[in-house]
Amino acid sequence: MILIKNHPNVTLYLPESFEWLILKSGLIEDGSIATILENPYNYIDSKEYFSWERYFTSLLIQKTHDNYLKYSKSSLNPVYLQNNEMDKILAVMKGIDLT
Repeated sequence: MILIKNHPNVTLYLPESFEWLILKSGLIEDGSIATILENPYNYIDSKEYFSWERYFTSLLIQKTHDNYLKYSKSSLNPVYLQNNEMDKILAVMKGIDLT
C-alpha cells in the first residue's frame, strides 16, 4: 500500500482469476457469461466449488471445450497469446498500461 501511495503510476489489480479475465473479455460469444459475471453469487454453489476461481475455471472449460479457445488449467492454449485475443483480455484490465 505504501508503494501505491507513493507512486501514482502503480496500480493494484485484483481480478477474481485469470479465467475471470478471459470470460470478461468477450472472446467467448455466449450471452449467459455476461449475466453470470454480473451476479456470480447467484450461480456459484459453495457446496460444489471451494472458490470463485474454481467456478470460473470450470465455466471457462465448459464454454470452450469444443472450439479453438479450448482452455486447460494445466497449460495455456497458445491462441490466448495471439494479438487479438491478448488485446481483448488486456482491455479488461482497466488502469493497466503495458505499452
